[in-house]
Amino acid sequence: MTSKSGEAQQLYQELWISFAALLKAYAAAVSLALPEGALKITDREPGGLELCTASKTLSISFDSRGGSGQWSVTSPEENKTASSGTFTIHPAGNVSFDGSASDTPLEMDAAAEALTARIL
Repeated sequence: MTSKSGEAQQLYQELWISFAALLKAYAAAVSLALPEGALKITDREPGGLELCTASKTLSISFDSRGGSGQWSVTSPEENKTASSGTFTIHPAGNVSFDGSASDTPLEMDAAAEALTARIL
């Protein structure tokens, strides 16, 4: 591993920590609006997060080697994936979803809000 790739991996790890913190903050806010109340937040190592309500689970994984991740929303009762996709955290700190080059990347806080909204 070269020094430059090691620096990139460290940058992506730091960006993931920031993104995960925003996801947790939005999840906490979402839990206040849920009729069933609490939302369970579980850290998955390395680079993962799971947000669970009574009716949906949002699973997020992140690879700090390249700055990309995957997400999926599942229904525990039906045990099937309702939706899924990919995302990339860019070195500038913005996030794009599903590798779409035509869409402008979102600021990290807006991306966290959009991703968390998938469990409502």
